[in-house]
Amino acid sequence: MKRLLIIFISAASMMIPLSCADQLDINRNPLLASKADPNAVLPFAIVQYSNRTTTEIGTRMVDVYQHASATFNSPRAGGGAAGGFLSSNQWGMLYAIVLPNLTLVEKDARAAGESNNNVAAIAITLKALAFLDATSLFGDIPFSQALNATEFPQPEYDAQEDVLRGIVAMLDEAMDLIDAMPATGNFNVTQGDLIYGGNMTNWRAFANSLKIRVLMLLRNKDTSVDAQITTALNEPYISSNTQAAMLRYPGTTGNQNAWLQIVTAFGTGSNETTNYFGPSPVMRDLLEGDPRLQLYCVDGTAGNYAESEIGVFPTNAEARYSNNLIRGNLPDIWLLPAEITFYRAELVAKGAFAGDANALYRQAVTETLQFWGQTIPGAQQTLTTGQITTFVTGLPDINPLTQAQQLVAIGEQQYLATFWCPIVSWNHVRRTKIPDIQAAAPGSTITTMLKRLLYSPVERAANINTPNDVLTDVPMWFEN
Repeated sequence: MKRLLIIFISAASMMIPLSCADQLDINRNPLLASKADPNAVLPFAIVQYSNRTTTEIGTRMVDVYQHASATFNSPRAGGGAAGGFLSSNQWGMLYAIVLPNLTLVEKDARAAGESNNNVAAIAITLKALAFLDATSLFGDIPFSQALNATEFPQPEYDAQEDVLRGIVAMLDEAMDLIDAMPATGNFNVTQGDLIYGGNMTNWRAFANSLKIRVLMLLRNKDTSVDAQITTALNEPYISSNTQAAMLRYPGTTGNQNAWLQIVTAFGTGSNETTNYFGPSPVMRDLLEGDPRLQLYCVDGTAGNYAESEIGVFPTNAEARYSNNLIRGNLPDIWLLPAEITFYRAELVAKGAFAGDANALYRQAVTETLQFWGQTIPGAQQTLTTGQITTFVTGLPDINPLTQAQQLVAIGEQQYLATFWCPIVSWNHVRRTKIPDIQAAAPGSTITTMLKRLLYSPVERAANINTPNDVLTDVPMWFEN
């Protein structure tokens, strides 16, 4: 913990506030390191990514996929908030800070030879994650020509399908590098690797799990990727909560999860009294009879856990997310084993793979409850093994159900399992259309769920190849 704390303080000291104009040109890198010492640059890139993603895409968009009833400055209505400083800040973080620094780390690691394969693989995996976020938010993005300002000062935008397939290739490359690592003499990246502390077995499993996540998006439009999914599922992936990919926040001043920072900066420092975030009707209905309801929420109505309507903040008389969730040492969760298990259950239910959909469904729910109720670092409230077993045992057998009914049951639980993983949650709802997200509030500029953000206006001014924006209710390529 002492090592982690020092790294976070060091990384936080590099988070220099920038104006929007300073951040957005993807070919100018005001925070690009001049020397890629992995133990300095990797923590910086990871913390920048986590901090901005948690604040912008987490707290700002938690009502888009309706894990919460309301939030501030949400783009959910599809208006200017979908293309203003929200999109500009996220674009700038990805293209001006995170991706360039990771590219420099990768370049120097490759030049150093096989002893730095581990460093190169980590950088490539993180780049793949960043590109996945970018295309999930904006659709078509600079990819093949990105990050090479000398040759491509105004990079062209690649189609989302090509980006997704390119990300799969990147992750394959990262795994190949790990497989080719020497037995000894590898670079010691323990200090710089804030996710796994240099454990490359876990990094390979994470890269393969990310690959499965991307392939599931592709499969929505192209089932020929089933062969690739089969290969990936026959290789190690994140299969245990102890392997969960997440950034652990120490919780000390300046080193806190951004959810608490928002509540502290504009409220009382406790969401239980600030009343910013509470379950939406969608979340509340799915949590009926679920032990996660009391794990996640405090109640103001003597056990009723009444939810606020969409677009309305909770009051003291309604359910609010508890300090067990919104706390300084809450980890930023990137990928849990339940995600992969739910994919397996879904594929079996669709008849694409052999197996027992009901057994996989129950296994995934169990993994989710075990993570949030037992394994998650710093929990203030936990679930007993008996509580978890009782709930999972009481779930109905989905095997006798129709395929459509099976997919709804799996999809609803998968939605709950994406809790506090903003882009994963949004992608799940857009990909599966499960659960049934409620319509936008009256007077909104769109009548369906927000499907995309508008491109950064500053990047548009800097790059003539930026496409014209489409309406924010136009589905992403991967949607059915």
